Amino acid sequence: MILVLFCNRFILLGFKSLKFFGIFVGVLSGVLWGLNDVYINIFSIKIGILSTGLLTIIFSLLLAAVQDTSSCLAIFGYHYFSSPKIFFTRIKSLKKIFWLLCLAAIFAGPLGMVAGIVGISYAGPIYAGVVTSCYPIVALVLAIFFLKEKPTNLKILGIVLSVLAVIFISIAGGRHGGGKTLIGIMFALCAMLGWGLESILFSLALKKATEGHSSFLLATRQFCSAISYLVCLIFICIFFPLEFLKVVENFFMIKILIICVMSAMASYIAYYYAIKRIGASLGTTFNATFIFWAGVFSIIFHLEKVTVNFIIWGIVLIIGIYFATKGTIKNFKLAH
Repeated sequence: MILVLFCNRFILLGFKSLKFFGIFVGVLSGVLWGLNDVYINIFSIKIGILSTGLLTIIFSLLLAAVQDTSSCLAIFGYHYFSSPKIFFTRIKSLKKIFWLLCLAAIFAGPLGMVAGIVGISYAGPIYAGVVTSCYPIVALVLAIFFLKEKPTNLKILGIVLSVLAVIFISIAGGRHGGGKTLIGIMFALCAMLGWGLESILFSLALKKATEGHSSFLLATRQFCSAISYLVCLIFICIFFPLEFLKVVENFFMIKILIICVMSAMASYIAYYYAIKRIGASLGTTFNATFIFWAGVFSIIFHLEKVTVNFIIWGIVLIIGIYFATKGTIKNFKLAH
C-alpha cells in the first residue's frame, strides 16, 4: 500500500514537472521569437536597404528562405536519423495532402514570413510583432465562417479584446513612427492574414494525414515555402539583377544570420513541444509573449522605447489571444 502511494506520488510529481517544463519551454519559444524579431530589425538596419521597397523585399525573401530551409533540414534530419524506414513511409503518405501543404506554404511563406520581415524592417519588432501575433485570431474567425466552428462567448470576447488592442497599439505606432511605421503595420497585417490562412490549411492537412506527425508536416510545409522563395528569387534575379546583387553583397553577416536562423528554428521546436506538453491555448499564449520580449530586447539594444500604452494594450492582447484560442487549436499536438 505504501509502495502504491509512493508510486502515485512519484508519477504526480513527474507529471507536474513535465507541465512546468512545458510552461518553461512555451515561454522560451516567446523569448526566442522576440529575439528573432529584434535581430531581424538589427539585420535590416545594418544592411541598409530601407531606402528602396524592392531591396527590402529581396532581403526578406533571402532571410525567410534561409530560416525556413534550415528549420526544414533540421526537422527532416531528425526524423531521418531517428528511423529511415519510417521517414520514407511518411514521405509516401503525403501524396493526398501535398497540394494542401503547398497552398499553406504559399500563405505562410511569401505572404506571411516575407510580409512579416518587411513589417519588422519598417515598423520595428514591437509594433509589427503586435499585429502578427494575432494570427490565431484570424484562424479562429476563418474557422467560424468556413469550417462552421461554433464560437463560445469566451472566444468572441477574446477576438474583441485582441482587435481593440491591435487597433490602439497600431494608432500609437503610427503617431510614434510616422509613415514608415504605418507601412510596416500594413505589411504585418498581410503576415497576420497569411499565417491565419496557413493555420486553417495546416489544420485540414493534419485531419487528412494518415501519418499524424505535425512536426513532419511542418517540415514539409517549410520545404514547400523554401521552393516558393527560390522561384521568387530566380524571378527577381532575372528581371532585377542589380538590386539582387546589391542585397546579396551585404547579406552574409554571418554572426547575425546565425542568430536569426538559430532563434527562429529553436522557437519553432519549443512552440510545438509546448503545445504537446501544456495544450494549444497555453502554448499559443506563452508564444504570444514574444511581444513583451521583443520590447525587452528592443530596450536592451537601444532600438525603441516602450510606452505605458503599449504595455497595457500588449497585456490585453495576450489575454485576448488566450481567451480566443482556449480549446480551439486541438489539432496542433505532436505525436511520436
